[in-house]
Amino acid sequence: MTEASGRKPTSAKPDRRWVDRGRDLGAQASEGFKTLWKYLAPAVGKLEAAAAAEPPSPPPDELVERQEVSGPIVVPAQGYVFGFTVLATLTWSSRGVGPEALRWYAHHFMSKAIQRVRDVAAEQARKLPAHRAGELEVALQRALDEQDPALWRYKRGTVHVECRPQVSVRLEGRVRQLLQPHWERLIELECQNDLYTRRAEYAEQLNRRWVAIMDEFVDHPGPDEAARAIKEELDRARQHMMAEQKAAAQWSEDLLRERRRHEGIFEPFTAIEIIQQRPQGQDHETSGQSGEA
Repeated sequence: MTEASGRKPTSAKPDRRWVDRGRDLGAQASEGFKTLWKYLAPAVGKLEAAAAAEPPSPPPDELVERQEVSGPIVVPAQGYVFGFTVLATLTWSSRGVGPEALRWYAHHFMSKAIQRVRDVAAEQARKLPAHRAGELEVALQRALDEQDPALWRYKRGTVHVECRPQVSVRLEGRVRQLLQPHWERLIELECQNDLYTRRAEYAEQLNRRWVAIMDEFVDHPGPDEAARAIKEELDRARQHMMAEQKAAAQWSEDLLRERRRHEGIFEPFTAIEIIQQRPQGQDHETSGQSGEA
């Protein structure tokens, strides 16, 4: 059987219209991707840089802020005539806050911490004379360390701030002027002591050398000239050691004399008589009796 004469044969080539339409759609899509990449490229670059960089370190668990108290803390010494000067440094610490916030909290609670340091310093200073600043510094720091840590914790809202005080003590100006000649003399005596100690060590070394020389001379006697030279050197060494002994004895006498002269240097701090006040009623009775007499 043969095909119908009216049917057209099918062509193997594609339709030109669909090919052109596909090319146009591809060109439009390419332009769209180019436009989209233009806006996405900076963001992708930032993401790649962030991924290549090291991961950021986590914030520290505890921040510390160290602040020195601006003004000195003056407390009276024993007898309430002179006083001590206390310098304080406060170390603040907290968790979960930034540096600026911790600095603000430290400034906020500064007055309370200073008042607590002043109270403890006044309590310890009343026990010591005005010239014992070193003893007060040790006692005050020990008293602050032995206090309950809860007393140095401050709270505002949900933030907890802890304070650790450190102190140093200075002498009052008037006390320093009174003690300055005494300490200058003590420093001078310390220097003299070191000088005479070194002289004694050198004299001992010289004595040992001469003993060794004399032992050698006894075992192996030399001619008369050598014996005469050794005798002369030995006499000079003996005279030198005698001079050193006289100088040391004179220094000991001077030291004892200075000690007796400076024995009463601290009397202004300890010999102040405190007049006890009489009761008010007793004063009136005494005045009335004197008037009647």
